[in-house]
Amino acid sequence: MSSSPAIREAAKQIVKCLERFPEDRFKHLTSFKDIQMNRFRRIAGLAFKGEEEGGNKPNLSDVKDMITRTSGPLGLQKDFLKKLQGALQNDTATEQDISRQRHSLEALMSNKYKNYYDVGDKLYRPNGNPQYYQRLMDEITGQKKENLLTGLRTVFFGK
Repeated sequence: MSSSPAIREAAKQIVKCLERFPEDRFKHLTSFKDIQMNRFRRIAGLAFKGEEEGGNKPNLSDVKDMITRTSGPLGLQKDFLKKLQGALQNDTATEQDISRQRHSLEALMSNKYKNYYDVGDKLYRPNGNPQYYQRLMDEITGQKKENLLTGLRTVFFGK
């Protein structure tokens, strides 16, 4: 990908910031961090994770190169090729776009909006059921498990 040195440098800064980004609590097929790391590594001209570990899976730039290089790769029909070319991402980022994205990512990582829009204790611990959110968080993190009887007791009596 041909981009200016300023855009590549800004993309490298985003990659460094994304490396500090926390992992998802729940494992999915893919994560925000992985998708954005691959996207900005491509813009910055850095090696992808698969390339560093010796993986031989083709990445998006290899597929784009194969489609643009040949008129009918792998015996694909021409109408399908046109649809595929239209569906591929084109990262035409400007320096201003990249700097805005870096600023937004840094604001997320510093919890700027969580601190700015601080929710009081009145919402975290409602009078009707003050342990509600703490029980949810304990269940999500796996610290405290409820069995069937305690779950039914919670449903019926709210405690």
